Amino acid sequence: MPRPWALLLLAVLLAGPPVLRGEEKPPEDARLRRALERSLLFPGLGQLVEKQYVKAAFFAAMEVFCLVQVSRSARAGNDAYRRYRGAADGDAAAAWRRETERCDRRRNTAILGAAGVWVLNMVDMFTFAKKKYGRERSLALHPFYHHETQAYGAGVTCRF
Repeated sequence: MPRPWALLLLAVLLAGPPVLRGEEKPPEDARLRRALERSLLFPGLGQLVEKQYVKAAFFAAMEVFCLVQVSRSARAGNDAYRRYRGAADGDAAAAWRRETERCDRRRNTAILGAAGVWVLNMVDMFTFAKKKYGRERSLALHPFYHHETQAYGAGVTCRF
């Protein structure tokens, strides 16, 4: 089984600029699609393809931070739950149960943070695409009101 650092190195090389891999510069449409696909996989990879290194480092660092917090909180919550189940008296059980719930709240907050970083990453990529490649390649939100049914709604248009 490959070591984790070897997998990380492989991921960085695959996400790196085409020059590192000996490829020619792809056409703009293919490059934009690659950037968007990579941003879907992990925050910061799309910015790396578009040579926005500061943004790439920021999004990747924030996502890694959130995922580490998820892991730490889940591990602490599991330990607290084991101690809760093995508690000898009611007071100790209540204390360990509160600790379990606190760790679960932290884990859920970190998961929400990771999802938020991913959403901000995608908004950044779509905004960047609109500025760089024009309005014909963009993400647009179209709110509407239907008079007959008196219903509100929204449509999303994504063009690439």
